[in-house]
Amino acid sequence: MDISGFIHELQTSSLKDFKKLAKDLDLKLSDKEIKEVYPLLQEISLTWLLLGVPMNIQQKLISILGEQRAVNLFQQLKEKAPSILREK
Repeated sequence: MDISGFIHELQTSSLKDFKKLAKDLDLKLSDKEIKEVYPLLQEISLTWLLLGVPMNIQQKLISILGEQRAVNLFQQLKEKAPSILREK
């Protein structure tokens, strides 16, 4: 699956599917955090690959997870997402 397909899959996933994906990626998020992060999936854009995650999205994640956990989540996603894309 290419990156645009992966983004589309995220944006069209149900909350249940997103919970499964978070578990598959071994992301340490509580059910409450998953519910709060889930709406942010609609904001994902291919431009983030070139320009980075917009500050307003970073701030929303920090308000949900706290600064250190948000930084850790970004790191985990950078490390794990490419391997997920290769497997599909």
